[in-house]
Amino acid sequence: MTPQGQTHTGAPTMLRLLRRVSAGQLRASRGRTALVVGGIGVGVSLIVAINIINVSVLDNFRRTIEAVAGPAQLQVALGVGEVGFAESAIDVVRADLDVKTAVPLARGTISLAEDPAETLQLFGADLVAEEELGYYPISTTNRKEISVWLQDPRSILITPELAARRGLQVGHTIDLSTPTGLQTLTVRGLLEAKGVAAALGGQLAIMDLPAAQILLSKERKVDQIDVVLRDGADVDTVRQRLEKALPASLGVTRPEQRGEQYERILASFQTLLTGFSLLCLVAGIYIVYNTTSTGAAHRARSMAGLLIIGAESKHLFRLLILEALVLGIVGTVIGIPCGIVLAQLLTGMVSESMGIIFQLRFPVERLAISPAQLVVTALCGVGAAVFASFFAARRIAALEPLDVMRAEAARLEHRTPARRLVLWWLALVAVSVVALVLEVRLQSTAWGNFGSTLWFASSIVIAIPLVTAVATILSRLLVRVSPAAGRVAAESLFRSPTRTGVTVAAVTLVLTVGLTFASLLESLRRSASKYYAEGGFLAGDLVVSAVSTEGGWLETPLPERVADEIERLPGVRAVEIARALPGQIYRDDRVTVLGLTDGLLTSSHYGPQWYRYGDPFNAAAALTAGTGANVSLALAQRYGLQVGDTITLETPTEPLRLPIAGVVYDYMADRGTVTVNRRLLVDYWKEETVNRLSVFAEPATPIETVRAAIGRQLGNRYRLKILLPGEMVDYHVEHINRAFAFTDAIQLLIIVITVAGIFDLLVAAIWERRRELALWRVIGADQRTVRRSVVIESATIGCLGALLGTAVGLVTAWIWIGVNFRYLLGFYLDYHLALGANVQYVGLVLGMTILAGYSAARYATAQSVLEGIRTE
Repeated sequence: MTPQGQTHTGAPTMLRLLRRVSAGQLRASRGRTALVVGGIGVGVSLIVAINIINVSVLDNFRRTIEAVAGPAQLQVALGVGEVGFAESAIDVVRADLDVKTAVPLARGTISLAEDPAETLQLFGADLVAEEELGYYPISTTNRKEISVWLQDPRSILITPELAARRGLQVGHTIDLSTPTGLQTLTVRGLLEAKGVAAALGGQLAIMDLPAAQILLSKERKVDQIDVVLRDGADVDTVRQRLEKALPASLGVTRPEQRGEQYERILASFQTLLTGFSLLCLVAGIYIVYNTTSTGAAHRARSMAGLLIIGAESKHLFRLLILEALVLGIVGTVIGIPCGIVLAQLLTGMVSESMGIIFQLRFPVERLAISPAQLVVTALCGVGAAVFASFFAARRIAALEPLDVMRAEAARLEHRTPARRLVLWWLALVAVSVVALVLEVRLQSTAWGNFGSTLWFASSIVIAIPLVTAVATILSRLLVRVSPAAGRVAAESLFRSPTRTGVTVAAVTLVLTVGLTFASLLESLRRSASKYYAEGGFLAGDLVVSAVSTEGGWLETPLPERVADEIERLPGVRAVEIARALPGQIYRDDRVTVLGLTDGLLTSSHYGPQWYRYGDPFNAAAALTAGTGANVSLALAQRYGLQVGDTITLETPTEPLRLPIAGVVYDYMADRGTVTVNRRLLVDYWKEETVNRLSVFAEPATPIETVRAAIGRQLGNRYRLKILLPGEMVDYHVEHINRAFAFTDAIQLLIIVITVAGIFDLLVAAIWERRRELALWRVIGADQRTVRRSVVIESATIGCLGALLGTAVGLVTAWIWIGVNFRYLLGFYLDYHLALGANVQYVGLVLGMTILAGYSAARYATAQSVLEGIRTE
């Protein structure tokens, strides 16, 4: 646009307008501009962080599997390789003419005796043979000497990181807590920081296979066989031959296929992360849209001035879109590096969460950053900013200049009839219900995320009709509270229901996100606590287990002789055993097989309260006899299993077929649990170790006396937890809190930007009324009354938002707890409202709205009446 009113549509002219017009106006409203940029940045950073975390975890698994496999083209394992099988399979593999080398591995978790929290992955491999020794790089040139040392069953190889951290050198001894008790081993060499040692972050130890088998209570069992083929051998042909020669329960796969297995296992958790981020993104995008819209309305007079001197509407529209594009680019440029930093901060928390849920170790040593995904995310961020500004820009550009100059800023806001908004809300709710029904019928987590997000977003639409509906009632109530100040507050609130409604919606979003996350965690905590407190897995007067864990909450196995020794102690009436075998495959799902001894099968764990289908007494009799199994509700519903159906489990020996005696609620595993008599684990899996021991004391013997006796008898040989059932419940609650600690960080980000948005909306709305407040003072109102009216107005907005937010939050939390969570992670939870958290959030928004209103009112009334009247 030229001074003569002539216009040009070229890019240089638009850039000049951006520099001369937009730059000054954006600087004049720095707070709102920063809020738009911050909202975009938060949204982009969340997308970037969650994508990086998801990709990094899977990339780490693939690298670990590849590192463990080394040059192997094939791997033999039972399921996903978490449970061992008979080492006789090694001879079968080696008998194939195209197999050059078959390297058997035994794996397990051990910990430092002096620091049980520091765990190591112990690998036992056949390192005596020179040709196989090269798969594990060792920092020494004398490999034959290493081979001689490794013939000593008390020799171990560790990483330089561990040696440096603990001040160890070759020849030093190290005390370790193992499944066979405390052991003192001699460091015979250091592993180079490459291959599997690098993939496991230095938390690796290597022993000769026979010695490791004894140490891990896996005599004559291996967990994996890495197969190296002769040059020219066809991998698929060899794989098919080995599958025919080996037991049907053993899988023969390429290493990359193992990565795909874990990708399927982790898909549900990644969908959970996506669902959480969608809730946060809706709130962030709404704040961007809202601040953009109100900013455009407040700048309408400046735009009208440009129209009067000759600018065309289409050019102003393009200018506003160009502003949004620039702000979007700035927000995206800020958001991408922040997202990378956020991913760095959250990866450890998320990997720990996944480890607790899936009972696996997730060491993520480096972030996997995809440039292509960053580009897509950047485009999404910029697109969201332009989309948020499009409607406001189109509306402002279409206004008549003279009407704009005469009207107040509040009257320039777009007003959609309340009836139309209600219809839109009903349509959104209907679609969300359909999506949730499809989730249940198709067991599709994607439909669940879509439905819950749509319901969450619908609260934005219903806020304005809600304000309109309660206007009359609230006006009367406010007048009763304070006749003068209440009347003015009501007039201001309901003169512009759109402005009031969007602020109420912003408050609603904060409360909904907070209440949903808090209620989900509270429901999981209380449901799991009930299960472990009342269930047979924690029956008894004391629960004994190892201090170290295999990756999540499940403790490292102990030898069965620990139970025998405890049972012989004075004052002990009985000892019952529980053993959980995660990583079993049922129809391509990774499930857990739980083995319980007879005393636990007849306890309250299988009382009527835990049964969804089946007779508890008949089921207990079948499990005690070893002729039946209980399955978790999640597993039964996923595959349509019913009482009386036969479930087939692949075991290291032969398939185990059992009729289903009952379908029960269960919180052991995310994808389902099959509970059987422990004798079947011994017979079919050859598994004689235990995870937990339930100790029943004689009635006349104090519990603390028994606990002290166990500590004296076994404390010098094992690192044990000896806990009361209530203490063990606290142990599980602590792990649940750790599993979802990452949600606090995500939630904090969105609450900060949303609270800032609410503050901006309130302050801007009141600031625009400086002239009105000044005129009220002219006619006799004192400052205290003026300020009181503004505070009443702000508090009313906070109360409306708190009511709507609590209502929407209750439903959103129910959707996540009662529907989404069971398909995402397989847990059926009792609904528990996080009442304390909701009170805190309501207090937060009320305090923030009142503070915003008071701050703006005090500043507006601090100026002279004359200055207020002159305000344009």
